[in-house]
Amino acid sequence: MLFFFGTRATKVKERKLKRTTCPYCQTKDSFVVSTFSKYFHFFWIPIIPLFKTHIAACSHCKKSYDKAHFTHEMLQALDNENRVNPVKRPLWQGCGCLVLVSLFIVVMSFSFYGVYMRSKYPDKYKIEVDPRLTLLNTDIDRLSRMVQAKDTVTLALKQCIDGDIVGGISTKDIAYFTKRSGTKLLVLLAVRDIKKIEPKNRRALIEVVEDCMRFTNLKDSVTQYYIGVEGKWNTVLVKTPFDEDLGGRFADKQLLLPFYGDKPNTIEEKDIDSVLVE
Repeated sequence: MLFFFGTRATKVKERKLKRTTCPYCQTKDSFVVSTFSKYFHFFWIPIIPLFKTHIAACSHCKKSYDKAHFTHEMLQALDNENRVNPVKRPLWQGCGCLVLVSLFIVVMSFSFYGVYMRSKYPDKYKIEVDPRLTLLNTDIDRLSRMVQAKDTVTLALKQCIDGDIVGGISTKDIAYFTKRSGTKLLVLLAVRDIKKIEPKNRRALIEVVEDCMRFTNLKDSVTQYYIGVEGKWNTVLVKTPFDEDLGGRFADKQLLLPFYGDKPNTIEEKDIDSVLVE
């Protein structure tokens, strides 16, 4: 995402410098000084007013001078003008700052109101959390690139995928985890460089896993496969015997929950402000 920010300047006033002489053409009282007000902007919305600059231009020879090159006579004339006819900064140059302060006050007000309501009505602000989701997240955390020889299913899956490179990704960076429950098998993969595969082509990863499972010693004893593919930040592919989410960008990992059994009748309750909803 692109952000546009920086400083801009707007002319706010013009005044004549009296009792001055142009050092270039020697014309007297020919200077008109323009005052510019600078401000910091974000997406061209003024946020913070900064400082003022002055440019003097001779109306006769058209030569201009910034304040750093003013003569002593010009500086003295500018000081006199500032005392008699001062420059006021436009109020709109600070409107963005006022908006931010107002927004902060509104957000903080809602936050304090939420804390008050949760303390007064604690039962109302509870959400139900399926304990199977905790089990799934724990198994996702157990994904690893180091597969032990005694884990024959995962090792067979890794060796099969290593022999079938998909979309040019590095198979050595794929992490694996498998778990069996009766006739059901959970297969999780984490492909960190999945961005090398176009989203529309990522479902091929599921097809590779399914093909590889046909060559394991579980092909006769396992009847239900629950397959999930993790990207760098989120689940990108899910396929189960009952449903699938193969769009290739964001997949609903909760489709894998039936692997852990039926949804319990009574499920855990947690405070709404202590749960990360994914």
